[in-house]
Amino acid sequence: MNAVENESRLVIEACEGSVTAFEALVVLYEPRIRRMIYGMTRDEQLTQDICQETFLSAYRALPRMNGHDLRFAPWLYRIALNQLRSEWRKRKHVTIVPFGSSAVGDNDTSFEEQVEDGALLDNPFEEGVAERDLVKRVLSRLPQNSVMCLLLDAEGFSYNEIAEIMQDTLSAVRSRLSRARQAFQRIYSGLDQEGRR
Repeated sequence: MNAVENESRLVIEACEGSVTAFEALVVLYEPRIRRMIYGMTRDEQLTQDICQETFLSAYRALPRMNGHDLRFAPWLYRIALNQLRSEWRKRKHVTIVPFGSSAVGDNDTSFEEQVEDGALLDNPFEEGVAERDLVKRVLSRLPQNSVMCLLLDAEGFSYNEIAEIMQDTLSAVRSRLSRARQAFQRIYSGLDQEGRR
């Protein structure tokens, strides 16, 4: 049985009330959902809370869903985005941080710790770090909806799935992705040329 068939089976079983199947889906999707939320908030505690609420909401809704027709990934991402929006409205002080920007007091030391813990600093690694930083800088200059479309596209979602997740029309998603890719390329080229000077 391949991964897609296995995932489909898990969704059907979860809709039928299998806690084990739902737990397997959480293990599969939790890192992706967490990465998306953290990329937008840069707040570990808030990310954990929203991620937990996302899966709790999904668990509560699954018995009402038809597992054979449910497209689980877009449905789950939409729940996560709605949870984030709801939290933002509730708190009013939650700030959506552009992807990849560094906030003062940012506690994201895991990458630095990896370097200090003995990662080899040869040219490919350094180039990878520079590339990662450049991509983050480019994404931080794009509108949040464009960043979301690009991230979902990079995760492998189809245009239809992105439209479903973003609760937007297919033509709007195609247009936004096209403009986002062009803007990304333009900004990337400009920053890359600045860095080589």
